[in-house]
Amino acid sequence: MIKNVQAIDERLDSDCLYSQVPAFSSSDRAMLDVLAVTRAGQLTVLELKADEDIHLPLQGLDYWSRVAWHQARGEFQKCGYFPGRALAAADPLLLLVAPALRIHPATDTILRYLSADIDWTLLAIDERWRQDLRVVFRKRPSLPA
Repeated sequence: MIKNVQAIDERLDSDCLYSQVPAFSSSDRAMLDVLAVTRAGQLTVLELKADEDIHLPLQGLDYWSRVAWHQARGEFQKCGYFPGRALAAADPLLLLVAPALRIHPATDTILRYLSADIDWTLLAIDERWRQDLRVVFRKRPSLPA
């Protein structure tokens, strides 16, 4: 999937992304699936699931918060990430990606509780994503009525 990241979101710079990025929080260590940047310089967290997983939105939120924390301290470029790129000051994007038929039924409910300050998108991909990566539908936060 990482080879064709622009099929997920055309804003992403396919020449400027990292997979399995360590992200620390206190003494806890986690591995981000993909850390990317848009062509406009906005950091983007991609959380990927191949199978149904109720943890998708909360794991993505955890990684998003770690990236935002490190970004606020300018640590990515200090550690050699995104050399020569100007990173935008905007909060990171959060892209949650899973095959359409494998998105856990509780995902919508959980996503309703994320802060409106988090720019998230749930991307459902075709079940044959290994042969042809294609987004079937996208879901973004609903605007208040």
